[in-house]
Amino acid sequence: MTGTYDVIIEKIRSFNRRRLARRLLKKTSAITPFGFKFLGPTIMQNGNFEVAETTILTKLFFQADIFVNVGANFGYYICMALHMDVRSIAIEPVPINRKILKRNLIENNWDQNVILHPFACGNSDGNITIYGEGTGASIIPGWAQNPSSLKHIVPIKRLDDILSNEKVTSKSVILIDVEGFELDVLHGAQNILQSQDKPVIMLESGLTDHRSEGGLNLKFLEVFKFIIKNRYRVFSAENINFEITQELIEKSIEKNEDQLGTHNFLLIPNGFDFSILAD
Repeated sequence: MTGTYDVIIEKIRSFNRRRLARRLLKKTSAITPFGFKFLGPTIMQNGNFEVAETTILTKLFFQADIFVNVGANFGYYICMALHMDVRSIAIEPVPINRKILKRNLIENNWDQNVILHPFACGNSDGNITIYGEGTGASIIPGWAQNPSSLKHIVPIKRLDDILSNEKVTSKSVILIDVEGFELDVLHGAQNILQSQDKPVIMLESGLTDHRSEGGLNLKFLEVFKFIIKNRYRVFSAENINFEITQELIEKSIEKNEDQLGTHNFLLIPNGFDFSILAD
């Protein structure tokens, strides 16, 4: 009896998640406070989405030569970059997300101004399963309670290969928002990370996440060590004066308490001109 009940609940959750994503297509786009039209969640339309992160990205866009959004979702940050005349590359594997992203590009007459790749990013080539739709879609099973029946088989490629014909420089900005798959994406971007002319990277990750097993994400320490090994420093995207250290992460794990205070981080290469981020 319990098994039948679980199947029913799974189907209901899958139906509701699918319906929520498609409901957005029936909405009318709104003009954001930044000046571009956007179709998506209200918090994005009214400009209250990730305010601190948006402020940092806006400052970086003033001098950016290219913006790459890995896990572009509905294209909020892509639209922001394009509005500031920054050449942009969107990478989004989920079909409904990509459909809404394309709608946002068309609404602003930017559909010819962006490269849109339908890939997941990782450390291999082939196909992979991604679960869910909308902002919480993930390759990690059970992430954010995504129903196992709501899934898509999508192509996966290394970021190094996707950007092999692009010139990534210290003025380039990469945003990685891949819902728990960060380490694989970073491993697939070794050429970019190890170059002398390193880009600035904003990364969603952290000790607290949406894994089904709960608890602290101990894998974040491995993510941090990999970043540091490639000669980056890690700062909170919500407070650029707060540098994240291995000692702090280890202390958080020891106390079983997330003391980082954020899930968005700014990866700054050695030698970066911090005056770019000044108020």
